[in-house]
Amino acid sequence: MQEIMKNEKYREEIQMKSQDFYEKEKLLQESNKELAPPVQTQIKGHASAPYFGKEEPSVAPTSTGKTFQPGSWMPQDDKGHNQ
Repeated sequence: MQEIMKNEKYREEIQMKSQDFYEKEKLLQESNKELAPPVQTQIKGHASAPYFGKEEPSVAPTSTGKTFQPGSWMPQDDKGHNQ
C-alpha cells in the first residue's frame, strides 16, 4: 500500500515538472519569435586576393596571405607645386 502511494506521489511530481518545463519552453519559443532573422553575409572576395576589400590600389603597401603588394604611386595634391 505504501509503495502504491509512493508511486502516485512520484507520478504527480513528474507531471508537475513536465508542466513547468512545457511552460518554460513555450515562453522561450515566444521570445525567439521576437528576434530578427539572421542577415545574409556578403562575400566580396577572397582573403588571399591582392586587393581584398579594396576597390582600387592605395598608396600604402598591403600584405595578404603569402603575397605582398607594394603601394601604388599616385600624384600628390600639391597645388603650390604646379604653379
